[in-house]
Amino acid sequence: MKHTPTHIFVGSTNPVKINSVREATVGHWPAVEIAGFEVASGVSEQPMSDVATREGAHNRAIAALRAGVALTPTAPTKAADQNEPSQSSKLHLGVGLEGGVFCDAEGDLWSTVWVSVVDQQGTHWDANGARFKVPAKIAEPIKKGAEMGPVLSEMFSGADVRRQNGAIGIVTNNFVTRTTEYAAICKLALGLWYGQDWATTIEIR
Repeated sequence: MKHTPTHIFVGSTNPVKINSVREATVGHWPAVEIAGFEVASGVSEQPMSDVATREGAHNRAIAALRAGVALTPTAPTKAADQNEPSQSSKLHLGVGLEGGVFCDAEGDLWSTVWVSVVDQQGTHWDANGARFKVPAKIAEPIKKGAEMGPVLSEMFSGADVRRQNGAIGIVTNNFVTRTTEYAAICKLALGLWYGQDWATTIEIR
């Protein structure tokens, strides 16, 4: 069975994240309504591990879905029969995007991004990527407790890079932008949701 959401609620009002979801979906669901909500990640402003970054994505997805459904009264919040899946789980999704960093065994700092998609039954589909070693000039203050966004903003005359090209745009000279970086991972996470019934469509031998 193919799934087509009517609404996707994003756990951020950052235009980069919202546009990433839009870029990820436009080819398959051009009519889907996308709305962003300012929600708490439940983790530090600068997640310092893969685990914390993934948790932040989860928390944002859940909070966004709750906020979105609360403002969409026509969307059923549960199935009439508790033994049957909710129809709204096929129509309304929450998406959380979280960027963070982690240190490898050699002590080098790496960037990481997690995207979590959640339906109204509470099931998650997660994707991770965009890993690259953070240049030492940027990594050192982060290791000392600074947040990547403000560090980069200070380096580049106060520009809010989190809402623009991001660290990936800076280190690649805009060969890759933050929107493109996030969109690819977002598309994978949404694709896992879309293809959730894959096992029923093939003959397993």
